[in-house]
Amino acid sequence: MREKVEELCQKLLPQGARILVACSGGADSLALLEILWHLSSRYSWQLAVGHYEHGIRGDDSLADAAFVADFCHQRHIPCFVEHGKAMETAKSRAQSLEQVARDLRYDFLERTCQAQGFGYIATAHHADDQAETVLMRILRGTGIKGLGAMRPQSGGRYPIVRPLLGISKAEILVYCQQQGLDFREDATNFVADCTRNRLRLDLLPQLRREYNPEISRSLCQLAEMAAETADFLQGEVDRCWQEDAYVRQADHALNQRAVADLHPALQRGLIRKLWEQVTGSVLDLNYQQTGLVRRLLLEGTTGSQQELSHHYMARLAYGYLTIGSSNSRTNQAEVVQPAADVQVPGITLWGPWKLTAEWQSEVRGETSPRELYLYPENFAGGLVLRTRKPGDYMRLPGGCKKLKKLMIDDKVPQAERDMLPLLANGSEIIWMIGRRRSANCLHGSEDYHRILYLKLEERGI
Repeated sequence: MREKVEELCQKLLPQGARILVACSGGADSLALLEILWHLSSRYSWQLAVGHYEHGIRGDDSLADAAFVADFCHQRHIPCFVEHGKAMETAKSRAQSLEQVARDLRYDFLERTCQAQGFGYIATAHHADDQAETVLMRILRGTGIKGLGAMRPQSGGRYPIVRPLLGISKAEILVYCQQQGLDFREDATNFVADCTRNRLRLDLLPQLRREYNPEISRSLCQLAEMAAETADFLQGEVDRCWQEDAYVRQADHALNQRAVADLHPALQRGLIRKLWEQVTGSVLDLNYQQTGLVRRLLLEGTTGSQQELSHHYMARLAYGYLTIGSSNSRTNQAEVVQPAADVQVPGITLWGPWKLTAEWQSEVRGETSPRELYLYPENFAGGLVLRTRKPGDYMRLPGGCKKLKKLMIDDKVPQAERDMLPLLANGSEIIWMIGRRRSANCLHGSEDYHRILYLKLEERGI
């Protein structure tokens, strides 16, 4: 078992890693700690232990904390213990005790990493835990990503590694017996008072007894295949997201016709990606709502819309799908930014945007919709970054046209017109950023030995 764990650790943990091991004193976490402790000198790992005492089981809970501290003391492993009040917190938050206890534990582990300079958190989740998680998600309803359940490593500021994820509970118990490891038993694990315990104590044994003796292994294999599929699909979604054919980069709008030609799995993925970009989370867009947005994309026409969670609205206009606040016009009017003089050369910050201007000696290849080259004679008098004003116009190959008429011709959605970033020289619009540029942008004298390069990016605020 130690060899199997070491093989996985070689993929998860670099040489010299500083690891905080979450240890409850039970068989799983004690076995993990003992194995990492034996391997630490070989890989120059620096170990410490984090134990969160939830204050749920009275003297037994305090005895667990003392047991872990003594185990670490005998092996000269730093040990950090914190005492909490999970039951009181659960009542105040009106949440389940199981969820609150988990949140408090991980909050403690992350705070300890930050305070003590550790880079990884190691937990003792094993194959039986994985099987329980997969089954729980199937019963509650999930997608491919959810079926992937726990990964050997989860990202984040302090990555969580799970070196025992391929090891069964039975193997762990045998290992503890062989190594003479005494461990603490949490009596609450044997009471069917929450969903996970009922799955562990009732449903999984029944499935194992009456349907498939290897049900845990089958569920773990399902999780592994689902995780691989989810990773592949996400890669394809990310690739499509970067292509102008599918996404209008200026405002992350989905091209109705192009996306409709994609596989339904990619359509759903792009819709969830759009939702995440707008709201910062994918959790609140469920299967049903994703389906409603997809139907809007496939069947809707200009002006069609679909109400979503948390006062968001999916809208279709001129062949593009956007998601925004259901009262976006009111919100947008409140956040219109005053004009900003463009620093040449330099960086200009304007609302959620950053405009970089620098001199270059030549035009270097093709530009994206958010890049532009200008000769000095094209902007005598300075440049301004702003939104539209009455009287604005743009030079086109056939002459000048009012910006208002141009936006109508280009089918810019009404809700976006007052927010669209513009590069102006007086009333002349040189660049409708992300959409159109003035006809004379690249017309200049060959006597100029430098050209102004401009690039607009989101600031990420």
